[in-house]
Amino acid sequence: MVQRLTGISHEEATGLASHVFAASDKFLGRTSNLVRILSAHTPYLARWFVGFITAVRQPGLGATSDARLRGLACIKTSMVNACDYCTSHTSIYGQGLGISPAQLQAMQSDDYAQSDLFDEREKAVIAWAQAMTDNSAARDKKTWENMKRLFSEAEIVEFSLACAMFNMINRLNDSFWTELEPSEFNEKQWSAVEGLTVGDSEAYASEFAAIGKADRHAAGS
Repeated sequence: MVQRLTGISHEEATGLASHVFAASDKFLGRTSNLVRILSAHTPYLARWFVGFITAVRQPGLGATSDARLRGLACIKTSMVNACDYCTSHTSIYGQGLGISPAQLQAMQSDDYAQSDLFDEREKAVIAWAQAMTDNSAARDKKTWENMKRLFSEAEIVEFSLACAMFNMINRLNDSFWTELEPSEFNEKQWSAVEGLTVGDSEAYASEFAAIGKADRHAAGS
């Protein structure tokens, strides 16, 4: 399938879009085709999109829960939704967090629940992501009580945000027929955020006003 919407390259990006690309390269290790699409058509939303992903998914840039557990939530969500693009992205990133190929295989079905490859906390997060994604979480008292027993409320909120975020991203990529980049390209995620802090994320956001004003002035608005 041919990607339904056009993206822009680094060479084509100017102003706010260029700013978004720089942040994506810095905080996410590379600029995905989805970010290229969003930056081409709605850069004012793309800047918040990158900031949100960065804060929720990456270690040390906003969320305070275990990044590996958040990664499991992102992977399982994408698998339940059968989003090939996001499953590839999240699985490659997950390997950078220490999630093994055998664990990824077990997560493709309900096998993870009986597997010795996962501890109790990991199984709980995977089950919660599955329940949120298939919209059974509201009725699933057992899964909820397990989460309450094992995690703080702040952790539950962050795992849930990771799941909800990828439900949105799954729908975007499936609907746009976003073209999957090579594995080698997405492995660049592994070296992202080394030496970075939440202060770097805040510095990125603090530049929005000046760059947006310059873009609007250049456009004559």
